[in-house]
Order: sequence, then structure tokens, then C-alpha cells
Amino acid sequence: MSFTLALKPSGEFDLAQLYREHFDHLRDYLTRRLDCPDAGRDAAQEIFLRLLLKPPVEAMHNPRAFLLRSGRNLLIDLARLAKARPLLLPIDDFQDSLPDPVADPARIASARQQLLALAESIETLPPKCRQVFFLHRFDALTHNEIAAQMGISAKMVEKHLANAMLQLRRLWSKYSAGV
Repeated sequence: MSFTLALKPSGEFDLAQLYREHFDHLRDYLTRRLDCPDAGRDAAQEIFLRLLLKPPVEAMHNPRAFLLRSGRNLLIDLARLAKARPLLLPIDDFQDSLPDPVADPARIASARQQLLALAESIETLPPKCRQVFFLHRFDALTHNEIAAQMGISAKMVEKHLANAMLQLRRLWSKYSAGV
């Protein structure tokens, strides 16, 4: 039995023959080394893809040895890549040990104080100004829709919104400075 895979007269080699005769052995070898059937199959396909993209220029005297050496080289490349990549661990593995920032009592108390301060600030707005603010921010109405609903001009809606935002910013900055 001859192990030489000769080049065709055109200078090409028969990749299909090489694949038929040696793919299963190469895949099994890589599967054992990678301890994963899918990874072994993918790695074997990668070797044949590389041969397709860059065929050998000389005849292979021992195709099986050539493929196994290519497999070992690919394993070395994969090991280098694995070392270069950071290890990613699923967060579910640490779910019990990670603090829940939402459940932090201090944060909850602070958020409640901020919400209360904002609600009190909104309550201090003049009635029409507050109504325009609510329609715009919570009902998502446009300036023209608010104007039609309240029987005022769109320009007046803009003035009420500007006034509301200015007053809320002032009150919020006073609250933030005191906290």
C-alpha cells in the first residue's frame, strides 16, 4: 500500500480523495484530544479548509502523518488562542454571592427620598403648568395635542413646559445639595 498522494499533472492534488480516506481518522484523533465531538469535527474541517485554500506544492509521501501533524499544529494554535482570551464565566454561577444593588436598603431609602422630593416639587408647580407637564411627560402628548385639549396656544404650552422644567431643576438642585 502506497502512502504517497501525488500531485495531478495539472499541479493539483486530489483533496476529495484525501478527505474520503483520512477525514474520519483525523476527526477521531482531534475529538479525543479536544474531548468534544463537535470541536473535533470542526477542527478536522478547518484543516481541510486550509488545504483547500492553500494546497501543498509538493506530493505528500505520508498523507495521514501530514494530516495528524496539521492537527497537532491546529491544537497548538487553539491552545494559544484559549490562553489569550479572558475566561468568561456565566454570572448564574455567582448569583447567590453577588449583592443585589436593587435590594440594598440604603439605595431603596435614597430612591424613595428622591421620588418623594420630585413628587413634592411637581406639586409646587402652578396648576396649568403642572397639567401641561403631566400631559407631556406621562401621557406623551405633543404640544399641539396639549394645546387643543387645554384650549391654549402651542406657544403657551411651550412656556408652561419651560417654566415647569426650570422650577423642577431649581428645586432638584436644592434637594441634591442638601443630600
